[in-house]
Amino acid sequence: MNGWLMQRYWRAVLAACFWMMLAATPAFAQHDGAISAPQANASLSGVVTVQGMAQHPTFRKWQLDLLIDGDPQRATFLALGTEPVVSTDVLATWDTTLYPNGDHLLRLRVVHSNLNYDEIFVPVTIANTGAPPAAKPEVANAEVKPEATVEDKPAPAPTPVVFRTDAPADGERWIEVDISDQKLIAWQGDVPVFETTVSTGKPGFRTLPGEFAIYLKFEKARMRGVDYDTPDVPWTMYYDGDFAIHGAYWHNNFGTPVSHGCVNLRVEEAKALYEWASKGTRVVVKE
Repeated sequence: MNGWLMQRYWRAVLAACFWMMLAATPAFAQHDGAISAPQANASLSGVVTVQGMAQHPTFRKWQLDLLIDGDPQRATFLALGTEPVVSTDVLATWDTTLYPNGDHLLRLRVVHSNLNYDEIFVPVTIANTGAPPAAKPEVANAEVKPEATVEDKPAPAPTPVVFRTDAPADGERWIEVDISDQKLIAWQGDVPVFETTVSTGKPGFRTLPGEFAIYLKFEKARMRGVDYDTPDVPWTMYYDGDFAIHGAYWHNNFGTPVSHGCVNLRVEEAKALYEWASKGTRVVVKE
């Protein structure tokens, strides 16, 4: 075969391979989620509605977060849904005045049954009149809020969590969880220094009774199971395997068993208890 025929031959082979590859390439799949509003790079102020969709053939849940300064380590929870959103609808309404001015990212996470997830990001700018720009955190994972000014409308401050101070200084610090009453009591010696309602395991996810001790502490933890994947679980204290006492930002049903076996507290209470207890603190769970 002469050079000209050889060149024609290899051109034909390459063209055939190209069209075979093109035919075998599947059509681009539709994204599992989308944020239709606000649009990318929108300037936001006041109360804003987030619209979008979130679906998947093996859908588990969707979660909407704001990444301060676009930093995943400073993700702030906005909303959560356990039902798919198959057409554009309202995902959340949030007050941007509660967050610092600056360039941030909205993140929509669609979680699948196998705990994989799809993520959609939309850059936005918060620009509320009178609010200062976002400050850099002094410590890792710190959430920066704007300082209040006359024009700001800050959220009401949470009720301070107060521990009694009249307990014996040498008294043992230990934690009692009462499943039947859905209560947690922090003891110092024989003095109950703090008491609150909690949420323990719902039917099918029993909180096990017994005597344990805190063996790990995390300011934030990611918790995953068969039907959940929850990031940034605050003020987590593990006391028995995967069982932990921690804050819960995703519900306000304290006093009712709703957890997957852990002991849920309000976030501000979990923080105070986290700072009061140490590794080795005894945890007594009773029915």
